[in-house]
Amino acid sequence: MQTPPTLDSFVEACKPLARTRDHEAVSRLLEDLIATAGFADSIPAFTDVETSPLGWTLGGEHVCHKSDELTVMILDTLPGVLQPPHDHEMHAIIGVFEGREDQRFFARSADGVTPASGRPLEAGDVMVLGERAIHAISSPEGQPARAIHVYFGDIYAIDRSLFHPDTLEPLPYTASNYDELCRADG
Repeated sequence: MQTPPTLDSFVEACKPLARTRDHEAVSRLLEDLIATAGFADSIPAFTDVETSPLGWTLGGEHVCHKSDELTVMILDTLPGVLQPPHDHEMHAIIGVFEGREDQRFFARSADGVTPASGRPLEAGDVMVLGERAIHAISSPEGQPARAIHVYFGDIYAIDRSLFHPDTLEPLPYTASNYDELCRADG
């Protein structure tokens, strides 16, 4: 997939804001971007969605920009899979531009990690996650989600954790661990 010009402009505007860690300004830019008339239609659908080794079809991912200060990607979440709780170890901003992305949140405590709350993100919603946040995503049946995910760093170069969905024990974030910890939704 080629990155649409509107996303290229968004990335360029975010670069200096990422260096100064201006989460509010990036959040406002993302709100404006996904509210732009025709934006969702300008993002081509993923046509080659891979199935994981354990048979999960999660959605598609396209990295628009990756640097030490900023990662911007388009992420599609397909229904039918509860993805495992995970952290990012950096601030993240999610803006849904089509469908609904269901968020489940978890709290850190002296005893480990516990379920905390949940929130659906509908098309047009933007949410900021703090650098210590733990969340898990899914998409309701019949409503795949398409979103822009912005990370204040290189999300692929940082050590982070997954949490077992049944025990909430931490595990290293790897593709195989992620695959193993997915669950059928419903």
